[in-house]
Amino acid sequence: MKCCNMTAGMLKEPVTFQRATKAIDGAGGYTETWGAISGAADRAKARALSGSERFASDRVEAVTRWRITVRYFAGLLESDRVLIRTRAYNIRFINNMELADQWLEIDLDGGVAT
Repeated sequence: MKCCNMTAGMLKEPVTFQRATKAIDGAGGYTETWGAISGAADRAKARALSGSERFASDRVEAVTRWRITVRYFAGLLESDRVLIRTRAYNIRFINNMELADQWLEIDLDGGVAT
């Protein structure tokens, strides 16, 4: 059964999904590092939704919104992040399209702290 008018040929953009982990820093504390999520999709269809600039704290900040579509994989969280061409994006929303467990549509924020 075909879902959502998506085909594998549309997945042209390489992506990496990452999850934050805590690593011991050797001084009795922890540092947060990002590591790749095993079994995650590695190709996506990427589409820019919007972009804007805002003036805050005496500087201009550029913010972008993207929507990517990838093959379904379980376990993705909004606290994870996505790398597209070495640029990090926060995950804002994860949509299991038509609840069919075939495709994930993910909304991303760029230009914000990750």
